[in-house]
Amino acid sequence: MANSPDPIFEFEFDSSADRQGASVESAALTQANYATVYTFVIYDHNKAATATYPRMATRETIAKMRGKVNEDSAWVVEKSALDVEGFYPSLSK
Repeated sequence: MANSPDPIFEFEFDSSADRQGASVESAALTQANYATVYTFVIYDHNKAATATYPRMATRETIAKMRGKVNEDSAWVVEKSALDVEGFYPSLSK
């Protein structure tokens, strides 16, 4: 049994798996630079009715405002275009 290979060292390097891991990492880095923003509806207490908010925002920001997301309005934008609160510039610009 002195000539039998040690099972611990029996493996085959699969470079395609390594390349897939690298592409997943690069995709994750790319996605990290972008955010999805939506139009949304909030309740306007002054008018006692719902109103479309004039700015787009991330889901997290909309949730903080207790708004309802308009799923059909999704835009993917660069995160650098968002303000610190998660709003995208005004729709009227």
